[in-house]
Amino acid sequence: MTRKRSDIIAGIVLFALAGLLFIVAGFMPTRQGSVQALNTGFYPRMLAVIMAVLSVLLVLETVRKQGQEARQMAPWWKTKSAFTMFLATLVLLVLYPFVMRLFGFASASFLFITALVWLLTEKGQAKPVKILGIAAAITLVVYIVFKLVLAIPFPMGLLI
Repeated sequence: MTRKRSDIIAGIVLFALAGLLFIVAGFMPTRQGSVQALNTGFYPRMLAVIMAVLSVLLVLETVRKQGQEARQMAPWWKTKSAFTMFLATLVLLVLYPFVMRLFGFASASFLFITALVWLLTEKGQAKPVKILGIAAAITLVVYIVFKLVLAIPFPMGLLI
């Protein structure tokens, strides 16, 4: 099976799964008299819509590249740098909950995002101030939305 064909099939299957998720999320229990965003089915439905849009984009991009030759790339597990980044990302994901218990959500998230963005940025392109700004902005937005607006408690540690 060619990559083009498998991408189209994957896009169609993901679109169908997104539709199924959207329908199933409609049967989740709701609270009467509360904001729609606080109901249990809201976030799964939002993720289903995002998944549907991305699957359509996958199919459209695959069809658009129909006449172009795809450059041959080695599988990610055969490239030393890609495999190293994969392992480093896996280690960061495993360490994140432990660091969160020690330092708290905001501090651990800032450290995690900083390390992950630095790791995934092409060497020579990494600008520390930009990476720190991105990590701070993402952490701040998540903290404001979930902690302050939705009043969801976060793990507290030695720091924030």
